[in-house]
Amino acid sequence: MNPRLARLDVLVGAWELTATIDDRVMSRARTTFRWQGDGGLLAQRTDPQTFLVPEWEGAAPEWTETVIGVDDYSGAYTMLLSDARGVGRVYRMAFDDDRRWTMTSRPGEDFHQRFEGTVAADGATIDGRWEASSDGRTWATDFAVTYRRLDR
Repeated sequence: MNPRLARLDVLVGAWELTATIDDRVMSRARTTFRWQGDGGLLAQRTDPQTFLVPEWEGAAPEWTETVIGVDDYSGAYTMLLSDARGVGRVYRMAFDDDRRWTMTSRPGEDFHQRFEGTVAADGATIDGRWEASSDGRTWATDFAVTYRRLDR
């Protein structure tokens, strides 16, 4: 396994994923990270969300699937995403030694998205936020996310 990809082993397992806006819980879901094949790719599946606020249903995907890989030459991570709405996105991703996890979508004409999260030292939680921008320059928090480990 590529040593840079091995850094992501801290993500492997099942998590409860909670999305909030202004401390208001919008949804909960179970998400699982697992190695594919001989560990050359990391897959994530987020099972159907439980929508707790009516306006969140339809605005957020019911389920998502991602696959993460690393380029041997550049060492850069890429994440491919698909979801229940038929959306497909490519994200540049970084995961540094301090367990800071970032993702940035490929810029669209009027849609830009990025994520920043931090894995706790004990590996039991990840606190993060998704941000959105219509122009790629002015960013605002879209929603916060918390991952709580269920099992390894």
